[in-house]
Amino acid sequence: MRSGPPVEVFRFTDHGACVAWLVDALQDLVAKEPLASVALLAPTEAMSRLYFEGLRTGEVPRLRLVEDQRFTFAPGIEVTEVDRVRGLEFDYVVLLDASATHYGDTPDSRRRLHVGATRAVHQLWLTSVGTPAAPIRALLPASG
Repeated sequence: MRSGPPVEVFRFTDHGACVAWLVDALQDLVAKEPLASVALLAPTEAMSRLYFEGLRTGEVPRLRLVEDQRFTFAPGIEVTEVDRVRGLEFDYVVLLDASATHYGDTPDSRRRLHVGATRAVHQLWLTSVGTPAAPIRALLPASG
């Protein structure tokens, strides 16, 4: 188990709100940590493209869409699918839309979440549009 900042979970009502938040958060991160490698891991290729286009429109610097496993391993932000990063590590990882919609309560979904979550060397952020996946709900404080 690595030490470091706690995992942070960010919940949104729609993808537009998530993209808007990420534009600000990633611009700030790149400014503070210019040599950091950041991976945004989406559950599907369509979701990778959706977030890439939104972040590109928001002028996030050093943003790259990874296609055909062509990772640069250079400082900046790479957007790809969670199923493409097994065995790789990044300074920061944002697991995009770790919701029950994309990660059902199945062994395969738990494995995919585990793969994505364990790619972060320093910090892991989880975003969810709607209800977070079951393993992520377990990380949230009890509401009451």
